[in-house]
Amino acid sequence: MLHFTVKGRAVPYTRMTRRGKYVRTDAQRYLAYQEVVQLYARQAMAKESWQCIPKKVPIEFGCKVYLKGGLDGDLSNYVKGIEDALNRLVYEDDRYIVRYLKETEKVFVDHKDEERVEVWVQISS
Repeated sequence: MLHFTVKGRAVPYTRMTRRGKYVRTDAQRYLAYQEVVQLYARQAMAKESWQCIPKKVPIEFGCKVYLKGGLDGDLSNYVKGIEDALNRLVYEDDRYIVRYLKETEKVFVDHKDEERVEVWVQISS
């Protein structure tokens, strides 16, 4: 099982057009956050000697999103954003995710410095 924590406030999935990713600030923020997620994933993969899960291998995925304050985005959009960031890095394609782990939830915290996302990925048995 690969487990890692992404520090900072999560950014929910943002739908983009080709042009939109260059002109919309929320799209720019989303793309920058995906790079941050990939950085943390690469570090965890190196530490665990994790190889990219190939196509057609069933995957179990979980993430716990810790947020301060209001209801910014749906849990599903946070999950989708993390899944997309890990495509072709941790696993070949997120369409092979067959189950969400019970850890998948949104948790509200009291302080901004507690904001983070914990991520779990494993091959389904």
